[in-house]
Amino acid sequence: MMPGQIPDPLMTAGSLPSVGPLAGIPATSLTDQLKLAELYSLGAVLSPLILNRHAKRPFDVIKGETDDNEERKKRRREKNKVAAARCRNRKKERTDFLQQESERLETLNSELKSQIEELKSERQQHAFFLNYVFYDNLDFM
Repeated sequence: MMPGQIPDPLMTAGSLPSVGPLAGIPATSLTDQLKLAELYSLGAVLSPLILNRHAKRPFDVIKGETDDNEERKKRRREKNKVAAARCRNRKKERTDFLQQESERLETLNSELKSQIEELKSERQQHAFFLNYVFYDNLDFM
C-alpha cells in the first residue's frame, strides 16, 4: 500500500503482517478477548450492582424489596389474624345474646299465652254471670 492510498475494506487487521506479542492471535479472537477483558474490568466495578435480567434492577434492591414485601405480608397476616379473632368473638357474643333473647321471648310468650287463657276464662265467667243476671231480672219486669 502506498502512502496516500485508501486501504482496501476487504483487508482485515488479521491479514496484515504484524509484529509484536499479538502476532499469532487472529483478529476475531483478539477482539473477543478484548471485549471479555473489558467486561471483566467493568464487572469489577458493577459487581455490587449485578443486574437481574428480568427486572433490570440490582439484586440488592430486589432482595430489599422482597424483604420489605415479606415483612408487609407478615404484618398484614398478623393484623388479619387479630381481626379474624375479633370477628369470631363478636359473632359468638352476638349468637349468645340472640340465644338469651330468644329464651326470654319464649318465656314471655308462654306467660302471655297463659294470661290470654285466664282472661278468656274470666270473660266467659262474666258473660255467663251477665246472662244469668239479665235473664233473672226479666222475670221481675
